[in-house]
Amino acid sequence: MYPALAALVVLTALAGCTAPADHPALKGAQLPPLIQAHRFAYHPDGQRGYQLSPDGRKLAWIGRSYLRSALFVRNNDSGEVRRYKVLSGNFQWTSDSRRLLSTGSDTSGAENTHIFMLDTDDPAANAVDLTPYPGVRAAIHQILATDPGQLLVYHNRRDRKLFDLYRIDLNTRQETLVAKNPGDGVAPITTRDGRFKGWQPSREAQRTAEERSKPRVERQPELLKKPDETFNALGTNADSTIVWALSNRGRDRIALVAAHPKLRWERVVFEDPRVDVGKVTMSRVSGAPLIAYTQPGLPQASILDPALREDLDPLLKAQGSDAFALEMVSTDAAEKRMIIWIYTGTTRRYYLLDRPRRAYTLLAEDAAEDAAQPPAELQPVTIASRDGLQLHGYLTLPRGVTAKRLPMVLLVHGGPWMRTGNPYRSEDADNARFLANRGYAVLQVDFRGSTGYGRHFLAAAIGEFAGKMQEDLLDAVRWAVNRGIADPARVAIMGWSYGGYAALTGMTMTPQEFACGISLGGPTDLASLIESFPPYWTLDLSMWHDYVGNPAIAMDREDMTRKSPLTHALKLQRPLLIVHGAKDVRVRIDQSDRMVDALRRAGKPVEYLPIPDMGHGASWWVHRLAFLRKTEDFLHRCLGGRASRYDPYDSVAWGWQKISR
Repeated sequence: MYPALAALVVLTALAGCTAPADHPALKGAQLPPLIQAHRFAYHPDGQRGYQLSPDGRKLAWIGRSYLRSALFVRNNDSGEVRRYKVLSGNFQWTSDSRRLLSTGSDTSGAENTHIFMLDTDDPAANAVDLTPYPGVRAAIHQILATDPGQLLVYHNRRDRKLFDLYRIDLNTRQETLVAKNPGDGVAPITTRDGRFKGWQPSREAQRTAEERSKPRVERQPELLKKPDETFNALGTNADSTIVWALSNRGRDRIALVAAHPKLRWERVVFEDPRVDVGKVTMSRVSGAPLIAYTQPGLPQASILDPALREDLDPLLKAQGSDAFALEMVSTDAAEKRMIIWIYTGTTRRYYLLDRPRRAYTLLAEDAAEDAAQPPAELQPVTIASRDGLQLHGYLTLPRGVTAKRLPMVLLVHGGPWMRTGNPYRSEDADNARFLANRGYAVLQVDFRGSTGYGRHFLAAAIGEFAGKMQEDLLDAVRWAVNRGIADPARVAIMGWSYGGYAALTGMTMTPQEFACGISLGGPTDLASLIESFPPYWTLDLSMWHDYVGNPAIAMDREDMTRKSPLTHALKLQRPLLIVHGAKDVRVRIDQSDRMVDALRRAGKPVEYLPIPDMGHGASWWVHRLAFLRKTEDFLHRCLGGRASRYDPYDSVAWGWQKISR
């Protein structure tokens, strides 16, 4: 047999090898076929990011080209398609439909984003870096509808702590300073035509010196009494008399409102009694709201514009009776043609809607390998905390097995001022499906402090790191155990960022609660975490100071030390896996280095996977594959689910980047 053929036979055989589940609930179960980890890490076939040009004559998207992603631009009149080197998936057209603008990160993991421009009138064009400054973070502030050759951006080239406002001439690429940050500005304020009006001051700058010097515990009663209000303007009506906004002024949850600044009234246009309104798609023609998005469990899109509802009706009826989510991702300037994205947990479809004809065309469909039968069963859940709060979340169950005393993973979201991601399309959802495919029940719960459930639910987390926030997670586990879903002896806790902190806290401060834990980029020392944040975060740390503490204040620092997993490292009793990116600028890798060193010196059961070129998140599929493969092996030994002994993409990933194991 030829060597190459022999190697192929061996690799094929290894790819089919699965370490079988040995947990009693999974032995002999008819689980669906094991989906290789690379299927969750690497998605080479999908098309995404469809964007119509303002004149409707061009369509841009990211697609597949010779084993790599590429940017495609189609002339809708002639049908000609041009291919370019890829921009990031988040690109925007200039108002003259000529250029594409994109904000993309460099590959260092340091989150120093740059702004790129591509001239689609040139078939041989390459993307041009408009902000080619090393170590600088830049972002698009405003694409001017009235002057397509001009762009407003902000970056921290002058001072790494502050962002100044600049104007870039897209024809000459010349940059001009528009406004220097006065030292306390978090965002520039400009008019529709790009005229500078001032700076939005930071919350920290609006406080007195006395307020800033008080320990958190002394300020807590007032913080709980008057949680922060939100009024986020979305736009105005045609004559600028009415302001549309997302607001919780005078109420607990964020609603879509119409406000009259001069007459000082505010009227609710749309609200959900259960959750905040997350975002709204506004009409560029009328200025009125078109669609409001909420996530009370499964994501919902409420179509507010009657004409749009009628135009979408044929497309929506064609989806059948199964649950799905909808997003309007792009329109032309006249809003006669729209890109509509309809998706579930297994399929994603992009449609081009022709509103005058009420007709639609399927642009692309991306379906999971086993779309005929979803790899896991998902259900929203509501759990009562021990002090009466209603906690919302998701339970993902493996198929082919009775949901009785299963090994379970408590998967904790990051932030913590976030919420569990969209259960149809998010990294949280992918991780849950990956774990369920291995045989685990997966429980995700939005503990107090999660966003999306009103300001009082958010404020209930003030001072509750390693306190009631952690108790919410323990209450969720007991909920699953009491219902017979989870095996109490085989529950793991796992999460990224704050979720990693929660995993470390659970494993050290309640060492008997979990069979094992996985921390992905989790903080271990709260005081040094805050002291080592990126320079541009330090302008406004009021949220951290309110909820966690200010390490410059002795009383706060002492409290933060008590709530740090590093302080309790020697209490660890059960297996712990720590994964961390060496280029992480949010949670520096020394947070994990010090924890691992303390655990190893004490002879504690810890495994460590530092990934040299990874930042705070696994944005590159190679990094994602590395931690998924490590995770399935670790949990196989700890909880008894199944795992792949070999993934055919392992060798590809190892060839591209050497990863410590």
